[in-house]
Amino acid sequence: MEISLLLSFLGVAVALTLLPGPDLLFVMTQSVIQNKWAGIFTALGLCTGLLIHITAATIGISAILYQSSVVFSIIKYAGAAYLFYLAWQAFKHSSAPVEIEN
Repeated sequence: MEISLLLSFLGVAVALTLLPGPDLLFVMTQSVIQNKWAGIFTALGLCTGLLIHITAATIGISAILYQSSVVFSIIKYAGAAYLFYLAWQAFKHSSAPVEIEN
């Protein structure tokens, strides 16, 4: 492997590690809008989801889903239905906008 390719890879890896992603922005938003406990529980939920995903990938669930289009479709549509359910709950329980004091 060439040294220039390795340095390019390391530079991109460090930049991606240091830049905030959507998870961090979501945790910060929940902390600012609600309170620190909402941010903590949001971070714990995101970490739990990451652990589940890593575990599934480790035991080979992704290979099974890749081979079986029926199972993949079931999971895909169940996930879409769950997102619609969450959107409906958010719409149904929406309240007045939150005012933040300076």
